[in-house]
Amino acid sequence: MAKGEQTRARSVERFLDAGLDVFAERGYHAASMDEICRRAELSRGAFYSNFSGKEALFLALFDRHTERQIGRVAAVIDAADSLEDAIAGAARAAAPDDPEERRWGLLSTEFTIFAARDAVAAARLTERDGAIRDRLSAALSRFVPAPDAAALARFAVALYEGVQLTHLVDGDSAAARELLLRFLPAGLHTVAGHPAPRTDGPVPSGDEPAQQ
Repeated sequence: MAKGEQTRARSVERFLDAGLDVFAERGYHAASMDEICRRAELSRGAFYSNFSGKEALFLALFDRHTERQIGRVAAVIDAADSLEDAIAGAARAAAPDDPEERRWGLLSTEFTIFAARDAVAAARLTERDGAIRDRLSAALSRFVPAPDAAALARFAVALYEGVQLTHLVDGDSAAARELLLRFLPAGLHTVAGHPAPRTDGPVPSGDEPAQQ
């Protein structure tokens, strides 16, 4: 990568990090370009050389978060040897022990409400939501027919977003993670038409030592 491209990439990341902080603290509508630039320690000119406006910055944040989240889940599914392993691994990957997920949930929910009243934003967000489901569906299609994979992907995304939304107010990220670990595998097995394996005892976190 050329030096100019490296500098631009670093500037974009600084704007993204600053935007996430300001959006989460102030809300999408109240966030100002001046504050975002001040947090990024870059000029407005630098901002507008990389983004057309606040909506473009949010959509870039959405893409970055999606790439990290779905990329992690898809990698686990790709490495699995069976549908059961893929589902169990996907649940653990989708439920990271990361309090930052709540901040993203706040921002994502607020922008979704904005997009519900703005046709252009709605079209762009719908396109990105579809890309998430398509990527997840493609990974799952190794184990089930394409229509089932699409249904599994839609269910998984809906459950994940629903659990995150439920815990936005109480801020209990541990409870949200436990719900995903417990019910995402069971629900996916049901949608796939496969009986879920029975589990006894605490919900596995994925950090337990391997059995010898």
